[in-house]
Amino acid sequence: MRRRAAAPPLSRARITRLTLFALVATASCTSPAAVRRYATSATTVTTKIPTVTDALSASCRRTESYRLRRASSSWYGDDSVRVACAARDRALRDVVRVNSVLAGYLHALSALAADRVTNLGAPVNSAGAATADAGLLDTAQAKAVAALARFASSRVTDGYRRSTLRAVITDENANVQVVTAALHEIIERDFAQLLGNDDAAETSFYRAALTESSATEPLAAILVRDSYDERQALLDERRQAVAALARAVLAVGRGHQVLYDARNHLGSKELLKATLTSAHDLDDALAKVARAF
Repeated sequence: MRRRAAAPPLSRARITRLTLFALVATASCTSPAAVRRYATSATTVTTKIPTVTDALSASCRRTESYRLRRASSSWYGDDSVRVACAARDRALRDVVRVNSVLAGYLHALSALAADRVTNLGAPVNSAGAATADAGLLDTAQAKAVAALARFASSRVTDGYRRSTLRAVITDENANVQVVTAALHEIIERDFAQLLGNDDAAETSFYRAALTESSATEPLAAILVRDSYDERQALLDERRQAVAALARAVLAVGRGHQVLYDARNHLGSKELLKATLTSAHDLDDALAKVARAF
């Protein structure tokens, strides 16, 4: 008896098509899968921002150490570096607080779509209050952050469920647009500027080191140049990653706008297709961030 040949393994593209078909087939009849899928992808974006701010904080300390090494031959301690980077660290902490409020809202939105109870409570509320007091945002932006914080910390635990999902998306869409636009601007402008400052300080340090060592210590000069090239490659990759992260944050706002525009048809197959396409684009952008940071 002839044995039947084993079926060939499914390709990644075919698996993706089958998954899409299964999700679309079930979306319109039960829970709003598009809202949960959007919230999952958008939350992933928010998890990357603290990683980037930590790297920018560390980069400041490295850059300041370059300056201290050039300014004096005497020993310097970590306190000197921390003091020099204190303003940057405060600003980055404020960005993380804004981001944590957005993440809390997205978590609550996902729980609401899935009929789950969630209680983020005081941490998100206090982050919203601290952000308003910090002066990072203008009045309208601070109000939007505070509104999202209030929703994330109280509305879901007060008994909101899927029957009010449409109302929540309607009520909070303007706040989401303001907050994501603010984060996008900070990442695209300020994060990029911080990397540019680090690049300038690093270039100055290595250029001076090359000038001093090239004539008397040619081997040391080669090592210095190799180290500089490695650092430049990393900075270039990080600049591209920051640009990708800024676009991803903007896409979070646009994705919520799509939900708002389709708020009367949250279970539609068309909405789920659009959400899955957006999620794929976000995955590509976040892969760049993961490689660089």
